[in-house]
Amino acid sequence: MPVSLQQTAAGVKSVSGVKSIHLLRALLREASYLPDETARHYFRRYLVSRFKAYQPKQNATASFDVEAVEKYRHQSFRRRHVGIINERAHRLQRKGHKGLNYLRRANLGEQPCLQKVLHFAYGRLGRRKHVLLDALLKPDPFMQGSNETALPDFTGPTPLQKLYYSDKRYLQYFDAPKLSKANHVISISDRYSCLRTVLQSQHQKGLGLHRDLKGAAFKTPVHNIWHRPMPIKRARNNVKRWYAETMERLLPPLPNEEWDNMHAMVTGEKWISFTKPRTPGVELNPSPVQDVDLFKKIIHEGLALDKLSRADRPAGINRPHTINPKFMRRLYSKILALCCKLDYDHERGRWIATWGEPIQRDTLKTYPVDESLFAGVDATGHVPKEKKKNTPDMGDAPKVAYIQPRNDKGEYLRFPFFTEFLPPNNPLRKELDEWKRKRAAAAVAESGKASSKR
Repeated sequence: MPVSLQQTAAGVKSVSGVKSIHLLRALLREASYLPDETARHYFRRYLVSRFKAYQPKQNATASFDVEAVEKYRHQSFRRRHVGIINERAHRLQRKGHKGLNYLRRANLGEQPCLQKVLHFAYGRLGRRKHVLLDALLKPDPFMQGSNETALPDFTGPTPLQKLYYSDKRYLQYFDAPKLSKANHVISISDRYSCLRTVLQSQHQKGLGLHRDLKGAAFKTPVHNIWHRPMPIKRARNNVKRWYAETMERLLPPLPNEEWDNMHAMVTGEKWISFTKPRTPGVELNPSPVQDVDLFKKIIHEGLALDKLSRADRPAGINRPHTINPKFMRRLYSKILALCCKLDYDHERGRWIATWGEPIQRDTLKTYPVDESLFAGVDATGHVPKEKKKNTPDMGDAPKVAYIQPRNDKGEYLRFPFFTEFLPPNNPLRKELDEWKRKRAAAAVAESGKASSKR
Protein backbone atom coordinates (compact mmCIF):
# COMPACT_ATOMS: atom_id res chain seq x y z
CA MET A 1 0.00 0.00 0.00
CA PRO A 2 2.41 2.70 -1.18
CA VAL A 3 2.19 6.44 -1.32
CA SER A 4 4.69 7.44 -3.97
CA LEU A 5 4.43 11.22 -4.17
CA GLN A 6 7.07 11.73 -6.80
CA GLN A 7 7.47 15.17 -8.28
CA THR A 8 7.87 15.47 -12.02
CA ALA A 9 9.91 18.12 -13.75
CA ALA A 10 6.87 20.38 -14.01
CA GLY A 11 6.13 19.98 -10.30
CA VAL A 12 2.95 17.92 -10.76
CA LYS A 13 2.21 14.79 -8.80
CA SER A 14 2.56 11.52 -10.69
CA VAL A 15 -0.41 9.34 -11.55
CA SER A 16 0.81 6.63 -9.17
CA GLY A 17 0.96 9.08 -6.27
CA VAL A 18 -2.54 10.44 -6.90
CA LYS A 19 -3.94 6.92 -7.11
CA SER A 20 -2.25 6.00 -3.82
CA ILE A 21 -3.66 9.08 -2.10
CA HIS A 22 -7.19 8.18 -3.21
CA LEU A 23 -6.62 4.60 -2.00
CA LEU A 24 -5.38 5.82 1.39
CA ARG A 25 -8.41 8.06 1.85
CA ALA A 26 -10.78 5.25 0.89
CA LEU A 27 -9.09 2.84 3.32
CA LEU A 28 -9.16 5.34 6.19
CA ARG A 29 -12.81 6.13 5.46
CA GLU A 30 -13.75 2.43 5.44
CA ALA A 31 -11.72 1.76 8.59
CA SER A 32 -13.62 4.52 10.39
CA TYR A 33 -16.88 2.59 9.82
CA LEU A 34 -15.78 -0.54 11.71
CA PRO A 35 -18.19 -1.41 14.56
CA ASP A 36 -15.38 -1.69 17.14
CA GLU A 37 -13.50 1.26 18.63
CA THR A 38 -10.25 -0.66 19.14
CA ALA A 39 -10.31 -1.88 15.54
CA ARG A 40 -10.88 1.64 14.24
CA HIS A 41 -7.87 3.05 16.11
CA TYR A 42 -5.66 0.08 15.25
CA PHE A 43 -6.31 0.11 11.50
CA ARG A 44 -5.97 3.88 11.30
CA ARG A 45 -2.49 3.74 12.83
CA TYR A 46 -1.59 0.70 10.74
CA LEU A 47 -2.69 2.26 7.44
CA VAL A 48 -0.97 5.59 8.06
CA SER A 49 2.33 3.98 9.07
CA ARG A 50 2.15 1.50 6.19
CA PHE A 51 1.66 4.27 3.63
CA LYS A 52 4.33 6.47 5.20
CA ALA A 53 6.85 3.69 4.76
CA TYR A 54 6.34 4.05 0.99
CA GLN A 55 6.45 7.83 0.99
CA PRO A 56 9.69 9.45 -0.26
CA LYS A 57 11.76 10.99 2.47
CA GLN A 58 11.73 14.45 0.93
CA ASN A 59 7.91 14.55 1.25
CA ALA A 60 7.86 13.43 4.88
CA THR A 61 6.96 15.65 7.80
CA ALA A 62 9.12 15.97 10.88
CA SER A 63 7.12 14.23 13.58
CA PHE A 64 7.46 11.46 16.12
CA ASP A 65 5.79 8.98 13.77
CA VAL A 66 8.37 9.69 11.09
CA GLU A 67 11.18 9.02 13.55
CA ALA A 68 9.47 5.77 14.52
CA VAL A 69 9.39 4.80 10.86
CA GLU A 70 13.13 5.31 10.61
CA LYS A 71 13.79 3.22 13.74
CA TYR A 72 11.87 0.21 12.33
CA ARG A 73 10.18 -0.53 15.60
CA HIS A 74 6.97 -2.49 16.10
CA GLN A 75 4.86 0.64 16.08
CA SER A 76 5.77 1.46 12.51
CA PHE A 77 7.58 0.33 9.34
CA ARG A 78 10.99 1.09 7.87
CA ARG A 79 11.00 3.70 5.14
CA ARG A 80 11.75 2.32 1.68
CA HIS A 81 14.03 3.82 -0.95
CA VAL A 82 12.66 5.57 -4.01
CA GLY A 83 13.71 2.73 -6.32
CA ILE A 84 11.81 0.16 -4.22
CA ILE A 85 8.78 2.47 -4.12
CA ASN A 86 8.70 2.74 -7.91
CA GLU A 87 9.13 -1.01 -8.35
CA ARG A 88 6.43 -2.09 -5.89
CA ALA A 89 3.88 0.68 -6.42
CA HIS A 90 1.54 -1.12 -8.85
CA ARG A 91 1.62 -4.46 -7.04
CA LEU A 92 0.97 -2.92 -3.61
CA GLN A 93 -1.86 -0.78 -4.98
CA ARG A 94 -3.63 -3.95 -6.07
CA LYS A 95 -3.02 -5.37 -2.62
CA GLY A 96 -4.49 -2.22 -1.09
CA HIS A 97 -7.64 -2.57 -3.21
CA LYS A 98 -8.06 -6.11 -1.93
CA GLY A 99 -7.75 -4.83 1.63
CA LEU A 100 -10.32 -2.15 0.88
CA ASN A 101 -12.82 -4.73 -0.40
CA TYR A 102 -12.14 -6.86 2.69
CA LEU A 103 -12.94 -3.94 5.00
CA ARG A 104 -16.10 -3.23 3.00
CA ARG A 105 -17.23 -6.82 3.43
CA ALA A 106 -16.53 -6.60 7.17
CA ASN A 107 -18.61 -3.44 7.45
CA LEU A 108 -21.43 -5.09 5.51
CA GLY A 109 -21.64 -7.78 8.19
CA GLU A 110 -19.82 -10.84 6.78
CA GLN A 111 -18.89 -12.73 9.93
CA PRO A 112 -15.57 -14.31 8.79
CA CYS A 113 -14.25 -10.96 7.55
CA LEU A 114 -15.29 -9.03 10.65
CA GLN A 115 -13.98 -11.76 12.94
CA LYS A 116 -10.57 -11.67 11.25
CA VAL A 117 -10.50 -7.88 11.55
CA LEU A 118 -11.09 -8.25 15.29
CA HIS A 119 -8.33 -10.88 15.47
CA PHE A 120 -5.90 -8.34 14.03
CA ALA A 121 -7.14 -5.56 16.30
CA TYR A 122 -6.91 -7.60 19.53
CA GLY A 123 -3.55 -9.22 18.79
CA ARG A 124 -4.63 -12.75 17.92
CA LEU A 125 -3.03 -12.35 14.48
CA GLY A 126 -0.70 -10.00 12.68
CA ARG A 127 1.57 -7.25 13.86
CA ARG A 128 0.00 -6.51 17.23
CA LYS A 129 0.45 -10.12 18.31
CA HIS A 130 4.22 -9.67 18.03
CA VAL A 131 3.99 -6.45 20.04
CA LEU A 132 2.17 -8.27 22.85
CA LEU A 133 4.63 -11.18 22.65
CA ASP A 134 7.54 -8.77 22.90
CA ALA A 135 6.14 -7.47 26.19
CA LEU A 136 5.56 -11.03 27.43
CA LEU A 137 9.12 -12.18 26.68
CA LYS A 138 10.70 -9.62 29.01
CA PRO A 139 12.19 -11.03 32.24
CA ASP A 140 10.69 -10.26 35.62
CA PRO A 141 12.32 -7.21 37.21
CA PHE A 142 12.02 -8.70 40.72
CA MET A 143 11.07 -11.91 42.45
CA GLN A 144 7.28 -11.93 42.83
CA GLY A 145 7.23 -12.82 46.52
CA SER A 146 6.27 -11.28 49.80
CA ASN A 147 9.65 -9.63 50.30
CA GLU A 148 10.06 -8.79 46.56
CA THR A 149 13.81 -9.34 46.58
CA ALA A 150 15.61 -8.52 43.38
CA LEU A 151 16.65 -11.33 41.07
CA PRO A 152 20.32 -11.71 40.26
CA ASP A 153 21.19 -10.28 36.88
CA PHE A 154 22.23 -12.83 34.29
CA THR A 155 25.23 -11.03 32.86
CA GLY A 156 26.63 -14.30 31.57
CA PRO A 157 25.01 -17.16 29.64
CA THR A 158 21.91 -18.89 30.98
CA PRO A 159 22.00 -22.58 32.07
CA LEU A 160 20.77 -23.90 28.71
CA GLN A 161 23.16 -21.65 26.81
CA LYS A 162 26.04 -23.05 28.85
CA LEU A 163 24.92 -26.61 28.28
CA TYR A 164 24.51 -26.22 24.52
CA TYR A 165 27.55 -23.93 24.03
CA SER A 166 25.48 -21.29 22.25
CA ASP A 167 24.38 -17.72 22.85
CA LYS A 168 21.15 -17.97 20.85
CA ARG A 169 18.35 -15.80 22.22
CA TYR A 170 15.68 -18.52 22.34
CA LEU A 171 17.82 -20.57 24.76
CA GLN A 172 17.63 -17.93 27.49
CA TYR A 173 13.95 -18.63 28.22
CA PHE A 174 14.55 -22.20 29.45
CA ASP A 175 15.84 -23.83 32.61
CA ALA A 176 18.38 -26.61 32.68
CA PRO A 177 17.02 -30.02 31.54
CA LYS A 178 15.60 -32.34 34.18
CA LEU A 179 15.70 -36.11 33.72
CA SER A 180 12.30 -37.86 33.70
CA LYS A 181 12.48 -41.56 32.80
CA ALA A 182 14.01 -41.68 29.31
CA ASN A 183 13.33 -38.02 28.46
CA HIS A 184 14.71 -34.62 29.32
CA VAL A 185 12.07 -32.07 30.38
CA ILE A 186 13.03 -28.47 29.63
CA SER A 187 10.66 -25.98 31.29
CA ILE A 188 10.36 -22.21 31.05
CA SER A 189 12.67 -20.40 33.44
CA ASP A 190 11.39 -18.88 36.68
CA ARG A 191 12.72 -15.56 35.47
CA TYR A 192 9.90 -15.53 32.86
CA SER A 193 6.98 -16.33 35.17
CA CYS A 194 4.39 -14.50 33.02
CA LEU A 195 5.31 -16.51 29.94
CA ARG A 196 5.21 -19.76 31.91
CA THR A 197 1.78 -18.94 33.40
CA VAL A 198 0.23 -18.17 30.01
CA LEU A 199 1.70 -21.35 28.49
CA GLN A 200 0.44 -23.59 31.28
CA SER A 201 -3.06 -22.09 31.38
CA GLN A 202 -3.50 -22.15 27.60
CA HIS A 203 -2.34 -25.76 27.38
CA GLN A 204 -4.59 -26.75 30.28
CA LYS A 205 -7.66 -25.22 28.61
CA GLY A 206 -6.77 -26.61 25.18
CA LEU A 207 -7.10 -23.26 23.42
CA GLY A 208 -5.66 -22.28 20.08
CA LEU A 209 -6.53 -20.24 17.03
CA HIS A 210 -5.68 -22.99 14.56
CA ARG A 211 -3.95 -25.79 16.52
CA ASP A 212 -3.49 -26.32 20.25
CA LEU A 213 -0.21 -26.24 22.10
CA LYS A 214 1.64 -29.54 22.36
CA GLY A 215 2.72 -28.94 25.92
CA ALA A 216 3.79 -26.38 28.51
CA ALA A 217 7.31 -27.85 28.63
CA PHE A 218 9.59 -29.34 26.00
CA LYS A 219 10.31 -33.07 26.22
CA THR A 220 13.21 -34.56 24.28
CA PRO A 221 14.71 -38.07 24.45
CA VAL A 222 18.05 -38.51 26.17
CA HIS A 223 19.44 -40.83 23.48
CA ASN A 224 19.01 -40.96 19.75
CA ILE A 225 17.84 -44.00 17.73
CA TRP A 226 21.31 -45.59 18.03
CA HIS A 227 21.07 -45.31 21.87
CA ARG A 228 23.85 -42.77 21.94
CA PRO A 229 23.80 -39.40 23.71
CA MET A 230 21.85 -36.80 21.76
CA PRO A 231 24.18 -34.56 19.72
CA ILE A 232 24.30 -30.99 20.98
CA LYS A 233 23.51 -29.51 17.58
CA ARG A 234 20.41 -31.65 17.17
CA ALA A 235 19.27 -30.93 20.74
CA ARG A 236 19.69 -27.22 20.11
CA ASN A 237 17.68 -27.45 16.87
CA ASN A 238 14.92 -29.36 18.67
CA VAL A 239 14.60 -26.58 21.24
CA LYS A 240 14.55 -23.97 18.46
CA ARG A 241 11.83 -25.83 16.57
CA TRP A 242 9.66 -26.22 19.69
CA TYR A 243 10.14 -22.57 20.64
CA ALA A 244 9.17 -21.31 17.16
CA GLU A 245 6.09 -23.55 17.01
CA THR A 246 5.00 -22.56 20.52
CA MET A 247 5.40 -18.84 19.88
CA GLU A 248 3.32 -19.19 16.73
CA ARG A 249 0.44 -20.85 18.60
CA LEU A 250 0.75 -18.84 21.81
CA LEU A 251 -2.05 -16.36 22.52
CA PRO A 252 -0.47 -13.43 24.39
CA PRO A 253 -2.45 -11.71 27.16
CA LEU A 254 -4.25 -8.44 26.57
CA PRO A 255 -3.88 -5.39 28.82
CA ASN A 256 -6.24 -5.69 31.77
CA GLU A 257 -8.18 -2.56 30.86
CA GLU A 258 -8.79 -3.75 27.30
CA TRP A 259 -9.81 -7.25 28.46
CA ASP A 260 -12.24 -5.83 31.03
CA ASN A 261 -13.69 -3.49 28.41
CA MET A 262 -14.43 -6.35 26.01
CA HIS A 263 -15.82 -8.50 28.84
CA ALA A 264 -18.19 -5.66 29.79
CA MET A 265 -19.44 -5.46 26.21
CA VAL A 266 -20.04 -9.24 26.14
CA THR A 267 -22.04 -9.19 29.37
CA GLY A 268 -23.99 -6.10 28.29
CA GLU A 269 -22.60 -3.82 31.02
CA LYS A 270 -21.19 -1.43 28.40
CA TRP A 271 -22.60 -0.16 25.13
CA ILE A 272 -20.88 -1.18 21.91
CA SER A 273 -19.43 1.81 20.09
CA PHE A 274 -21.04 1.73 16.67
CA THR A 275 -20.47 4.38 14.02
CA LYS A 276 -22.84 5.68 11.40
CA PRO A 277 -21.46 5.78 7.84
CA ARG A 278 -21.45 9.15 6.21
CA THR A 279 -23.97 9.76 3.44
CA PRO A 280 -22.46 10.37 0.00
CA GLY A 281 -22.43 13.93 -1.22
CA VAL A 282 -24.97 15.08 -3.78
CA GLU A 283 -24.10 17.57 -6.48
CA LEU A 284 -26.34 20.60 -6.06
CA ASN A 285 -26.09 22.02 -9.57
CA PRO A 286 -25.36 19.10 -11.85
CA SER A 287 -24.28 20.04 -15.35
CA PRO A 288 -26.49 18.67 -18.13
CA VAL A 289 -25.17 15.50 -19.75
CA GLN A 290 -25.44 15.23 -23.49
CA ASP A 291 -26.47 12.08 -25.24
CA VAL A 292 -23.05 11.71 -26.83
CA ASP A 293 -21.24 11.82 -23.49
CA LEU A 294 -23.68 9.34 -21.95
CA PHE A 295 -23.20 7.01 -24.91
CA LYS A 296 -19.41 7.19 -24.54
CA LYS A 297 -19.66 6.43 -20.84
CA ILE A 298 -21.84 3.36 -21.42
CA ILE A 299 -19.48 2.08 -24.14
CA HIS A 300 -16.44 2.64 -21.90
CA GLU A 301 -18.01 0.78 -18.96
CA GLY A 302 -19.01 -2.10 -21.24
CA LEU A 303 -15.52 -2.46 -22.71
CA ALA A 304 -13.81 -2.23 -19.31
CA LEU A 305 -15.35 -5.53 -18.11
CA ASP A 306 -14.66 -4.70 -14.47
CA LYS A 307 -15.26 -7.66 -12.23
CA LEU A 308 -17.41 -6.90 -9.19
CA SER A 309 -15.97 -7.79 -5.82
CA ARG A 310 -17.76 -9.85 -3.21
CA ALA A 311 -18.48 -6.61 -1.38
CA ASP A 312 -20.61 -5.48 -4.32
CA ARG A 313 -22.58 -8.70 -4.73
CA PRO A 314 -22.36 -10.77 -1.53
CA ALA A 315 -24.05 -14.17 -1.47
CA GLY A 316 -23.69 -17.67 -0.07
CA ILE A 317 -23.34 -18.87 3.50
CA ASN A 318 -21.33 -15.81 4.55
CA ARG A 319 -23.89 -13.32 3.29
CA PRO A 320 -24.01 -10.01 5.17
CA HIS A 321 -25.54 -9.98 8.60
CA THR A 322 -27.18 -7.05 10.29
CA ILE A 323 -24.60 -5.58 12.65
CA ASN A 324 -26.48 -5.17 15.92
CA PRO A 325 -25.48 -5.53 19.60
CA LYS A 326 -26.51 -9.19 19.72
CA PHE A 327 -24.37 -10.06 16.69
CA MET A 328 -21.37 -8.17 18.09
CA ARG A 329 -21.68 -9.80 21.51
CA ARG A 330 -21.46 -13.24 19.89
CA LEU A 331 -18.34 -12.14 18.02
CA TYR A 332 -16.81 -10.62 21.16
CA SER A 333 -17.44 -13.83 23.09
CA LYS A 334 -15.50 -15.82 20.47
CA ILE A 335 -12.61 -13.35 20.61
CA LEU A 336 -12.69 -13.19 24.42
CA ALA A 337 -12.42 -17.00 24.64
CA LEU A 338 -9.00 -16.65 22.96
CA CYS A 339 -7.81 -13.78 25.19
CA CYS A 340 -6.56 -13.68 28.77
CA LYS A 341 -5.34 -11.17 31.30
CA LEU A 342 -2.69 -11.53 33.99
CA ASP A 343 -3.25 -10.60 37.65
CA TYR A 344 -0.68 -11.03 40.40
CA ASP A 345 -1.79 -12.85 43.55
CA HIS A 346 0.24 -11.48 46.46
CA GLU A 347 -0.95 -14.20 48.87
CA ARG A 348 0.22 -17.08 46.69
CA GLY A 349 3.08 -15.13 45.15
CA ARG A 350 2.33 -16.02 41.52
CA TRP A 351 0.57 -14.78 38.39
CA ILE A 352 -2.97 -15.91 37.55
CA ALA A 353 -4.27 -15.98 33.98
CA THR A 354 -7.99 -15.32 33.50
CA TRP A 355 -9.46 -16.50 30.20
CA GLY A 356 -12.77 -15.50 28.72
CA GLU A 357 -15.69 -17.87 28.49
CA PRO A 358 -18.10 -18.20 25.55
CA ILE A 359 -21.71 -17.14 25.97
CA GLN A 360 -23.79 -19.93 27.48
CA ARG A 361 -27.08 -20.37 25.72
CA ASP A 362 -30.17 -20.40 27.91
CA THR A 363 -31.50 -23.89 28.56
CA LEU A 364 -35.15 -24.76 28.03
CA LYS A 365 -37.25 -23.59 30.94
CA THR A 366 -40.15 -25.62 32.33
CA TYR A 367 -43.44 -23.92 33.08
CA PRO A 368 -46.45 -25.27 35.09
CA VAL A 369 -48.99 -26.86 32.71
CA ASP A 370 -52.49 -28.12 33.47
CA GLU A 371 -52.60 -31.93 33.31
CA SER A 372 -55.99 -31.90 31.60
CA LEU A 373 -54.33 -30.35 28.54
CA PHE A 374 -52.58 -33.65 27.75
CA ALA A 375 -55.26 -36.01 29.07
CA GLY A 376 -55.82 -39.14 27.01
CA VAL A 377 -52.40 -39.01 25.31
CA ASP A 378 -49.74 -41.71 25.67
CA ALA A 379 -46.01 -41.17 26.25
CA THR A 380 -45.35 -40.71 22.52
CA GLY A 381 -47.93 -37.92 22.23
CA HIS A 382 -50.52 -39.96 20.26
CA VAL A 383 -54.10 -40.77 21.17
CA PRO A 384 -54.42 -44.58 21.55
CA LYS A 385 -56.90 -46.22 19.17
CA GLU A 386 -59.92 -47.99 20.64
CA LYS A 387 -60.52 -51.70 19.86
CA LYS A 388 -63.52 -52.62 17.78
CA LYS A 389 -66.31 -54.51 19.60
CA ASN A 390 -66.99 -57.15 16.92
CA THR A 391 -63.39 -58.20 16.46
CA PRO A 392 -62.13 -60.89 18.85
CA ASP A 393 -59.25 -60.16 21.12
CA MET A 394 -56.24 -62.06 19.76
CA GLY A 395 -53.96 -61.01 22.57
CA ASP A 396 -54.40 -64.33 24.45
CA ALA A 397 -54.61 -66.60 21.39
CA PRO A 398 -52.32 -69.64 21.53
CA LYS A 399 -49.21 -69.35 19.45
CA VAL A 400 -48.52 -72.16 16.97
CA ALA A 401 -45.26 -73.92 17.70
CA TYR A 402 -42.91 -73.75 14.79
CA ILE A 403 -41.37 -77.13 13.95
CA GLN A 404 -38.44 -77.16 11.60
CA PRO A 405 -38.32 -80.49 9.68
CA ARG A 406 -35.18 -82.64 10.04
CA ASN A 407 -33.90 -85.78 8.37
CA ASP A 408 -32.51 -88.94 9.99
CA LYS A 409 -29.11 -87.28 10.42
CA GLY A 410 -30.60 -84.28 12.26
CA GLU A 411 -30.08 -81.88 9.40
CA TYR A 412 -32.69 -79.25 8.53
CA LEU A 413 -34.83 -79.95 5.48
CA ARG A 414 -35.88 -77.37 2.95
CA PHE A 415 -38.78 -78.10 0.59
CA PRO A 416 -38.90 -76.51 -2.84
CA PHE A 417 -41.85 -74.31 -3.68
CA PHE A 418 -43.28 -76.90 -6.14
CA THR A 419 -43.50 -79.72 -3.54
CA GLU A 420 -47.23 -79.16 -2.91
CA PHE A 421 -47.95 -79.62 -6.62
CA LEU A 422 -46.33 -83.06 -6.78
CA PRO A 423 -48.45 -86.27 -6.77
CA PRO A 424 -49.27 -87.79 -3.34
CA ASN A 425 -47.09 -90.85 -3.91
CA ASN A 426 -43.99 -88.73 -4.52
CA PRO A 427 -41.36 -89.23 -1.74
CA LEU A 428 -40.78 -85.49 -1.38
CA ARG A 429 -44.52 -84.87 -1.14
CA LYS A 430 -44.83 -87.61 1.50
CA GLU A 431 -42.18 -85.89 3.66
CA LEU A 432 -43.98 -82.57 3.40
CA ASP A 433 -47.33 -84.11 4.43
CA GLU A 434 -45.66 -85.82 7.39
CA TRP A 435 -44.20 -82.52 8.53
CA LYS A 436 -47.60 -80.80 8.26
CA ARG A 437 -49.20 -83.48 10.46
CA LYS A 438 -46.54 -82.94 13.12
CA ARG A 439 -47.10 -79.22 13.05
CA ALA A 440 -50.88 -79.59 13.43
CA ALA A 441 -50.42 -81.96 16.39
CA ALA A 442 -48.11 -79.49 18.09
CA ALA A 443 -50.64 -76.69 17.62
CA VAL A 444 -53.41 -78.79 19.21
CA ALA A 445 -51.17 -79.60 22.17
CA GLU A 446 -50.35 -75.94 22.74
CA SER A 447 -54.02 -74.92 22.60
CA GLY A 448 -54.87 -77.61 25.15
CA LYS A 449 -52.24 -76.30 27.55
CA ALA A 450 -53.56 -72.76 27.21
CA SER A 451 -57.18 -73.78 27.89
CA SER A 452 -56.16 -75.77 31.00
CA LYS A 453 -54.39 -72.71 32.43
CA ARG A 454 -57.55 -70.64 32.06
